[in-house]
Amino acid sequence: MPKYLIIDGYNAINKIKYLEAKKDFSLEASRLFFVKMLIDFMAQKRIFDKVFIVFDSKERDLGIKRDSYGPVETLFTTIDKDADSVIVDMLRAASPKDRISVSSDDNFVRNHAKGFGSDVISIRELEKIIMLKKKNLRGKIREKGLKEDAVKGINEELKKHWGLK
Repeated sequence: MPKYLIIDGYNAINKIKYLEAKKDFSLEASRLFFVKMLIDFMAQKRIFDKVFIVFDSKERDLGIKRDSYGPVETLFTTIDKDADSVIVDMLRAASPKDRISVSSDDNFVRNHAKGFGSDVISIRELEKIIMLKKKNLRGKIREKGLKEDAVKGINEELKKHWGLK
């Protein structure tokens, strides 16, 4: 019986301090880093078979946009349907054999998840699970032996590569 984790995307990004800090740079950077964290988590821990992150969107597309990153899938809603409703629809459509956990601090989502018999994980609990207790991820990376000029040069090259300059 498959085990799935459904995450209320922006709810998580706004409550996980490390991701919230990345949001100041760009929302896309924060989303992509969140996906990367979950991919790393899935590679090390086989708690879930698949993780779905549902994000609100203002697009007027005809359907939900999906991007797959191996065991992690992102879903972007359309302007007429918010992430909370999509999560509830996913729970409604799930097979009774599926074991589903939902991570959100939104009462609407949490109450519906409980109503459908899903496990509910707070965003704080999710953060503890996926951070794998690596406190060094939260700090700045400092490479010993690099002079300040070298660090600036590397940063400038990365900014050019990422199209930020």
